Amino acid sequence: MTDPSEGINDEKLLARIRSTPWIAELLVLFDFDIARVADGPVEEVRLETGEPLEMVAGDGTGGAFMLVGSGPTRPVVYVGSEGEGGLIATNFADALALVVGLSNIHDATAMPIGADGGAALRAWLAKTDDELREYWPTLDEDRVRAREVLGLREADGPLLEALHAAAADERYRPISEYGPYESMLR
Repeated sequence: MTDPSEGINDEKLLARIRSTPWIAELLVLFDFDIARVADGPVEEVRLETGEPLEMVAGDGTGGAFMLVGSGPTRPVVYVGSEGEGGLIATNFADALALVVGLSNIHDATAMPIGADGGAALRAWLAKTDDELREYWPTLDEDRVRAREVLGLREADGPLLEALHAAAADERYRPISEYGPYESMLR
């Protein structure tokens, strides 16, 4: 099978999701709901750099996934409803790969990669996936389906490490009228 996202930039990938209801519905299973854009983020936020933010989806906790700036490839910032947030990926496809491939962004940033090379974090994520499978028995098949239709890569390995590096980048820390958000990293 050819890679369906080959040559597709962030805007085209987002347009594919918006124009294909079954793909949008599939992503809702992964708590990435484009219909939540209508409600906006829980509060107005900005970045220190002044780059514009565009909400593209929300999650069940009230968090928002926001594209930064303009252009064919844009970083993605997560703005949490509990005052935590930051950069999760340098492009939309990688942000989706994380959303689809991990139990959730919060679990993936709950502990550091650490001196063990991320072994404890990966064990934690395996445990959270096992808990998900208890009420979502088709999790693995749904992940494969989403990755195939959107041309996403696996979320483990370099992409998980990139999430941690991105979340530490203070330039992308959301700022509200109350000040900067907390880091998602624990």
